[in-house]
Amino acid sequence: MKIKNRSNIAIIRDDRLGDTILTLPVVKKLKEDFPKSKITMIISGISKNLLQMFNFIDDIIVIENSIKTIKKINSKNFDLILNFSPLKGKSYKFFLKAKRKVNIIYSSRYKKSFSNYKYRIFLLNFFFNSNYLYKRDNIKNLIHHTIFMDKILNYEGLSISKQPEKINLKLKNKLKYDCLIHLSNRWINNEYFYDDLVSLIKEISKKTKNISFSTDLTISGDIKRIIKILKSNKNYNFFLKPSFKKWINLLDQSKLIITPECGCSHVCGILDKKAVVIYDRNNKSNFIKKEYHPYLAQKIIQINSDFGPKLNNKILSYI
Repeated sequence: MKIKNRSNIAIIRDDRLGDTILTLPVVKKLKEDFPKSKITMIISGISKNLLQMFNFIDDIIVIENSIKTIKKINSKNFDLILNFSPLKGKSYKFFLKAKRKVNIIYSSRYKKSFSNYKYRIFLLNFFFNSNYLYKRDNIKNLIHHTIFMDKILNYEGLSISKQPEKINLKLKNKLKYDCLIHLSNRWINNEYFYDDLVSLIKEISKKTKNISFSTDLTISGDIKRIIKILKSNKNYNFFLKPSFKKWINLLDQSKLIITPECGCSHVCGILDKKAVVIYDRNNKSNFIKKEYHPYLAQKIIQINSDFGPKLNNKILSYI
């Protein structure tokens, strides 16, 4: 399909916040190459507040994976739909209408056989004009998620300019906290326990007194227990289940952020904040670090998780 400068384009990114952020450089590049085209982002609700901060997105549709969503999208009469998200659990995508529909299939990081994907591609050809398979079987062949999406634009003849630029978001807050620790549920795993995290926070307190904490919208039992222990210290600042606006400004007000790999790390990337990001080494961390690290963020420090004392020492070395 040869895109026109007044085309109506939809980009589906209906999964996690971090994935949406990694897509933004490609969206901005597409808008700059075709400034008179209208670009609509089809997203999950978690990304809505962030995307409203960028002027290169013309419209936003929050999906419900229902007939209502299908009707709303189809009423827009899109020239092109680019699905950059996995299809699993999102059956509404099969019923969307556009002059051209493009889909990416991401293979599992844990399966080495691709015979099943060939069969899936054959079936998906009935629903999409193009299906691209991204093989993740060998770390040497992996490329960054943003760069792969940009390659799809090249394959489809939609790319004019060079590599997508880094997205920066300037909120202009004054620094208020020396350190923010994001209490994601991902801290706790089979080699790092809640008492390890409590110990880490006590050691950080010896280096700085001005510490704040934010949490996910869903808080596990272990994280609740940690918060209960820490609340006895009146010098700590807690922001439990903050609104997105409150949370992103809190990150911007912090000199250093410490977080497991999650949406928080990618928000730190677009805010250009110094952050220590911990990757779960039991979840093919080297694959994830290569594919999903915050795009072109120079101040992000990536470390693999470890057993409690070892991981704590790694983190403390950057404070």
